Amino acid sequence: MSARSSPDQPDRGPASDSLPQLSALERALRQALGSAPRDQVVKCIVSVLPAAVFVEESARLHRGKVRKVSVSMPEELAEAVRSRTGAGGFSRYVSEAVEREIRHDLLGDLISELEAEYGPVPPEIREQTRREWPDFEEK
Repeated sequence: MSARSSPDQPDRGPASDSLPQLSALERALRQALGSAPRDQVVKCIVSVLPAAVFVEESARLHRGKVRKVSVSMPEELAEAVRSRTGAGGFSRYVSEAVEREIRHDLLGDLISELEAEYGPVPPEIREQTRREWPDFEEK
């Protein structure tokens, strides 16, 4: 630490005189990130921001338009999602889950197409691949 730096404002090098001092928010964020896991800090921040903040970010992440839809689900499931994501992450969590399910369905479609064209994978090949799988445990 140089003579100019302090616990609240780390030394930023020679150009630090020209940079503005850290705001109280920046100091609080640095302190939080230094004392808690990043995902917990992000969840806390997201939980207090209004949902409108995420519309533009969501559109950028999905590389296209975003459409609001209504989905019915069991109350317990909705509460479980909300407890994991906070107020602002519900849509992203559900979107990512649906995206994984679609990829899974597409893989199933590909397997069906390959089996229709080449026949099913022989049992001895299936067993060989199971043994070579990284987390294989013999029974």
